[in-house]
Amino acid sequence: MNKLLLIISLVLFYSCGSLTPVLVNPDPISKTFGIRGDKNELYVKANNWMVENFNSAKSVIQFSDKEEGIVTGKYLLGSVHPDATGSPVKDVFAVIRLQVKDEATKITITPEDYQYVTSIGVTESQKLTQGKLDTQINQLIVSYEDYMKNSTSTDF
Repeated sequence: MNKLLLIISLVLFYSCGSLTPVLVNPDPISKTFGIRGDKNELYVKANNWMVENFNSAKSVIQFSDKEEGIVTGKYLLGSVHPDATGSPVKDVFAVIRLQVKDEATKITITPEDYQYVTSIGVTESQKLTQGKLDTQINQLIVSYEDYMKNSTSTDF
């Protein structure tokens, strides 16, 4: 019986002791670039880009103002296990703000702060590290720039 308690204690100590919380405090990332088109045409393209890239039901367009040339949405970046208490998986979001005017556009991505835990048995592919977050944000920016420069308007 004592051996069993010792083994259970060691397993619990070892598994709990190996949990390391990692706080990720990402900075907003913005990119402005010139593009052909008037404000109305670019607004429609920006809005369409959001619709096509917000694939999760948790990613939503929250605000749009055609006159001001602004489209803002909440984008699901991924999910993490936030702590060692067995809390449920936490979704990590970013606010994406698109601004357009004649011959120019700007994308700003502001990810929220989050925490995840590392432990034995959690692989690198299961962690939303700062590096993975930066890569994902840069891919979104490249996607937006390519879409804005290469998509054509849908005139009847």
